Amino acid sequence: MNRFRHIAILTLTAILLIAFASQTHANTEFEKLSNDILESLQSFYPVHATEMGIHAYDHRLTDYSSKSVSSMIKSLNNFQKKLYRYRSAKLSQDEAINYKLLKSNLDIALLDLKQIKWHKKSPQLYVDDAVNGVYFLILSNHAPLSEKVVPLLSRMKSCNTFFATARKNIKNPPQIYVDAAIESLESAIDFYKEVAAELMNKFPERADNILKTSTKARDAMNDFIIYLSEIKVGDENSFAIGTKRLDYKLQHEYFLDYTSDSLLKIGETLFADADKAYKAYKTFVESHHQNGSDSVFVPSVFNKQDILDYYTWETEQVKIFLQKNEIVTIPENLAPVSVIETPAFLRSMIAGIAYQPAGPFDANQHGYFYVRPIPDDLSRKMLESRYRYVHRRGFKGSVVHEAYPGHHLQMQIAGMNSDPVRKWQMNLLLIEGWALYSDQMMYEQGLFGKEDHNQWLGILGGIRFRAARVIADMKLHTGQFSYQECVDWMNDALEIESESGKTYIKKQVRKYTMAPTMPMSYLSGKTEILKLLEAYKAKQGSAFKLKNFHDELLSHGSIPPALLWDLFGLQK
Repeated sequence: MNRFRHIAILTLTAILLIAFASQTHANTEFEKLSNDILESLQSFYPVHATEMGIHAYDHRLTDYSSKSVSSMIKSLNNFQKKLYRYRSAKLSQDEAINYKLLKSNLDIALLDLKQIKWHKKSPQLYVDDAVNGVYFLILSNHAPLSEKVVPLLSRMKSCNTFFATARKNIKNPPQIYVDAAIESLESAIDFYKEVAAELMNKFPERADNILKTSTKARDAMNDFIIYLSEIKVGDENSFAIGTKRLDYKLQHEYFLDYTSDSLLKIGETLFADADKAYKAYKTFVESHHQNGSDSVFVPSVFNKQDILDYYTWETEQVKIFLQKNEIVTIPENLAPVSVIETPAFLRSMIAGIAYQPAGPFDANQHGYFYVRPIPDDLSRKMLESRYRYVHRRGFKGSVVHEAYPGHHLQMQIAGMNSDPVRKWQMNLLLIEGWALYSDQMMYEQGLFGKEDHNQWLGILGGIRFRAARVIADMKLHTGQFSYQECVDWMNDALEIESESGKTYIKKQVRKYTMAPTMPMSYLSGKTEILKLLEAYKAKQGSAFKLKNFHDELLSHGSIPPALLWDLFGLQK
């Protein structure tokens, strides 16, 4: 071999090795920065960390003191600068997505702490942290209760300082925030009382300390109630975060390529279409006397346990249907989901059905599907009504949304992702969008038979309600709706006539004022998934399989659907 050629090859090899080593170093540094960012977020938000299965901070509640918040803002700004260095780096496709996700996490944390300043305007923030700090610890299976009792008591002890900080921070909140927090605090006090009773029963040797600690925590909550009862309230519309911040959230949290004004117009179109479809189908159902009553033989022996057994059976049947019809892959190591009556200590906070996932970082996984408690002394008439519900398999729709293929399956698969950045994401556009998408998709796949008029009417009604939420969300937070104007509009648009229905709308709208973009996430998320589906179908052509689409969609974690286009290899 020519000596100069040999030297040239060696030089090229050395250059390639140096480049490879440099790239490997850069990627290792990016991974380290990613972990540092996650750890910082987890440390500052210890209750959310517990929810996600990170237990290094189980003994603390969030420190919203001025010093702590200022320090966190400084850290977030520093992380943004460090992350910015990788904007043009040669990252893999997955790393490039993680870059966007981490930047989003930092952007939104800064928006919350520096711009919106929830810790200074929302008393509900403190109530939720105090309640969830205890609830998520009790729920987690990462350790036996005997080991969790110490951090549980530690969080209870923190309440005095925690609510003192709240009193210092909260100034001139809107009246609806005050009303919501006082109502929630009353439930929180009951919750702490129930938890203390349960702990004292399990650990009698600690009873005195548990009672003393929980009593002081409840006293701190009572003091906060008194403070809020006497507080000078601010402008009634000060809950609105404003157009600029709302647009920022849409673009930086969900990666949507439209503004709040555009989304409002989309919502209005979706509502008009959904309203028309719902009313037309409702007329059809009523004219064909589909009133939902069944003429069935009711056995003389039918009880509460039979109803609970049916819930569990139905959940398994829907899972079998998914597998038999190859709609989505269900991993063999998927954690179980237990359908149980809402525990007594949670009933003051959970009125209907609800799904509580396991923390994705927890080693011991178990999902809980809460259902309304069934009275032990059901009358014969009530039992017959419940039997007809079981006979027509009325629980199927709830299973689809909350368990299979809805929240439980989606969040379990997301949690199986080995990448900690992906595990950490809980983007509502994917989570709620997938559950709503599943409602209609499973009907179209035949779960409810060839035709089920009442089920389809319910699905149309659900779409209409979620479309109304988009409008409410955008108008509330851009200042186009006051709280009462929104309540009145939703009652009118959705034709709510019953007092219970109107009470529900009041509470829903109150919730919307405290959670901008949450209401829009359901239907907007479903719409984004459907766009992705159509593009995937077009690319696959005759090779398209719905199962493959679902498997790919769920494999990347609970991330915004907009980021899936690149991962799918699709063009918008």
